[in-house]
Amino acid sequence: MTTPLLLILLAMGPGSPKSVPAGTMYPSHLMVDQEVTVTSRITGVIETIHVERGASVSRGQPLATLDLREFAQDVQQAKEDMELKKAELERARTLSAGGISSKADLDEKRARHAVAVAAWEKAKAIRDYAVIRAPFPGMVTEKSARVGQKVVDVQNIPLFKITAFEPLLARIYLPEKELLNVRRNEAVEVTPVSFPEARTTGTIEFISPTVDAASGTFQVLIRVRRDSGRRVLRPGLAVQVRLPADPNR
Repeated sequence: MTTPLLLILLAMGPGSPKSVPAGTMYPSHLMVDQEVTVTSRITGVIETIHVERGASVSRGQPLATLDLREFAQDVQQAKEDMELKKAELERARTLSAGGISSKADLDEKRARHAVAVAAWEKAKAIRDYAVIRAPFPGMVTEKSARVGQKVVDVQNIPLFKITAFEPLLARIYLPEKELLNVRRNEAVEVTPVSFPEARTTGTIEFISPTVDAASGTFQVLIRVRRDSGRRVLRPGLAVQVRLPADPNR
């Protein structure tokens, strides 16, 4: 007599194989290539702040300006000295042409004029440094600069942090057995851990040419696609990267 349990097993038939996963998942955090702390290259007092946290900036856009009066005076003084040395040089040329002064005197006046021109150029460059500018396009993510604050060039006092939001990247470490299973420009799936609805795609941009001997892994960099509908995607966000299914995995 067939038992009920045997009937159930016969009705189920042979066991179905487990489904193959669509691809292996690897944890990561979104990041960017460029993020720098901006400091002042010269000593001075901050007179004006042009941006606030969250502001989008372009390359070379002013972030803050130091008090320019002292720098302007240095430029004017250097210019006047340069013009004086130029007049002396012209006079020496005239005297040398008339045989009144020696060639050595002319060479000396020419050298002094060149030094004065260099001093004027340097004074202008220092004055230009009084305007603290964004080094590349991005966003002001931190701001500690204050009006009236004295900054000293050798102290590298942090004033702003600028973060470039493109390209957005993710870094994963794969076991060495995957070396032959990943390729540059291969598409992957990127899913924010806390915002799975913001899932997006990316492409493999870099595969490390070396394997870390200690961990037995190699680095892979992924360029993450971001559009206006996925505003949650930003540096530091925890994500899961799914590699495409491969029969060799």
